[in-house]
Amino acid sequence: MTTAAQPGPGSPSPRSSGTAPAPDAGPGPGCGCGTSRRAFLERGAVLGAAGLATAGLAGCTDQIRNRADAPSHHVGGTPTQTLPADRLPVGTSASVEVEGRTLLLRREAEDVVHAFSAVCTHQGCTVAPATESGQDVFACPCHGSHFAVDTGVPSGGPAQKPLTEFTAAVDGDWVMVTL
Repeated sequence: MTTAAQPGPGSPSPRSSGTAPAPDAGPGPGCGCGTSRRAFLERGAVLGAAGLATAGLAGCTDQIRNRADAPSHHVGGTPTQTLPADRLPVGTSASVEVEGRTLLLRREAEDVVHAFSAVCTHQGCTVAPATESGQDVFACPCHGSHFAVDTGVPSGGPAQKPLTEFTAAVDGDWVMVTL
């Protein structure tokens, strides 16, 4: 009884005559040329498509980021306890995490609090309270944008739009922000 030998690596496939490699097989032994032409072209097509998709998404992101009608004030939501009022004395700023958002708070008077998103309007880095030339500001560490602590309006750097503002108030012992 004889058994048919199974083709091994480098053996001709059952559908070929043994003289030429199958259409999807790599180059023959001893060729020394590496990747087959077909595999090279397939990889090139996949990489090209990935590059085009990345460029297209970057363009969409820029279009959204640069929209003239992008909101500068957060609308709607529910007043949320953000920080005990005694932890934000008058004339100070703070960065707080609330429900997955980083907010910048500024207390101007006993009953006046401003709240802004900590997302820089230039390229989305996280803005933080800082002091520049003796002035309190919200500063972006990535590209140097500075924002006024009472309005969120940019006062330096590449950002052109104000930080998104949230409605905020002191209610009893808490700073409340509408999220």
